[in-house]
Amino acid sequence: MANGSVELVGIDVMIQALRSKLGAGAARLENKALYEGGEIIADAQREKVSVSDKASLHMRDDIKVSRVRREDGVKFVLIGPGKETGWRAHFLEFGTKKTPAQPFIYPAFHEKKAAVESHMAREFQMGVRDG
Repeated sequence: MANGSVELVGIDVMIQALRSKLGAGAARLENKALYEGGEIIADAQREKVSVSDKASLHMRDDIKVSRVRREDGVKFVLIGPGKETGWRAHFLEFGTKKTPAQPFIYPAFHEKKAAVESHMAREFQMGVRDG
């Protein structure tokens, strides 16, 4: 799956308020917001990826969002092609000697980054408000 990150500036204060108000429920809300944000980017990748006319599993049908993971205290999701088609994603994203690049991961991420940030902020605001 592709590497990339969305950094939410100013969200730390909102997450602290969320955690103090909801306690254990805050973790569920954080995970839900992360996964839904990942789905926004995954949908954009599915729209942008090239599809061949061959009768095989297409990358578009194999783009997934992982479960929420944690590394060094930071939660994240992985977004991109799964194991069956992921091995060939870099051929499309960067091109080869014989084929030009047809990027879909990088453009989808950058086009939807603001939408993901606003969606997650809305989810957190609703969580703090509705508690």
